[in-house]
Amino acid sequence: MNKNDLVNLRTEKNRVASIAQVAVSQYGGGDRYDAYLSAFAEALEYEPPPFDTENYSLMYHSSALDPRWLATSILTNAEMEGDGARRLWSLASFTADAEERALLKRHAVDESKHSLLYLVLLDLAFPNAITPEFRRELKQLSPGFGMHKELYPIEGSPYARAPTIDDYLQMNIAEIRTTVHHLMQRHVIRAHCPEENLPQVMQVMESLLDDELAHVGYTAMLIDRNAKRIAGDRVSSLLRKRLRDFNAITTEELGQSAFGCSAGCCEKRDWCRAGPSASPYTYRDAPTLD
Repeated sequence: MNKNDLVNLRTEKNRVASIAQVAVSQYGGGDRYDAYLSAFAEALEYEPPPFDTENYSLMYHSSALDPRWLATSILTNAEMEGDGARRLWSLASFTADAEERALLKRHAVDESKHSLLYLVLLDLAFPNAITPEFRRELKQLSPGFGMHKELYPIEGSPYARAPTIDDYLQMNIAEIRTTVHHLMQRHVIRAHCPEENLPQVMQVMESLLDDELAHVGYTAMLIDRNAKRIAGDRVSSLLRKRLRDFNAITTEELGQSAFGCSAGCCEKRDWCRAGPSASPYTYRDAPTLD
């Protein structure tokens, strides 16, 4: 299976596993990262995600029939991508390993760019939906990070610390759900976008999907690398727990007809760092792994 197969999947069932497989194949090639794939398959068996079901997709498509809902959802994506970029930037600044630091920095730069790309999608799909003044303000959602810039921790950020295996597990799950949302969004946006803007919209969506799969792939690699250094099944057990936690958050969101909460929503719950971005949210009860 490749990226095009993923885009053209006719069933929502097992889409999560397919995303993981395609991402690993594109990032590492072949059957690499067997420790990650084995742990992830086990987690899916014991903690099947609600966002991997036909009902979840039907609910999303039903909500997206409302153009105001979809426009707000795209704007929320821009907000969360900017927030995720700042979190990743802080984590990267405290990462001792040079390769991991470069990967986290790249991820932060991507998220910073995504914040602006979602605003472009908003402009293309819903022309003149927001005032020029508000549109200029929205640019501030992106921190404007670039690979040429020096890393530094964001003042007051709880992510001004070294990343852990737990961060990578949760980032991986969040990125996979982001990809699920992306695949649904690229279909529903056609119903609202002016026909002449569709080619540009699809170009933006392709760029976003490529980056999301790369993020799933590199976090899978880091999980696999760390899992092979840790005795027993501690990483596998933690992955199951994090997927269970994430499923609970998703179910709560669905009860509020939401598909990924906003940054403001997360701030109300200090245990929650969920959302459509790949933000490396961290739970306070995470065990320390050797």
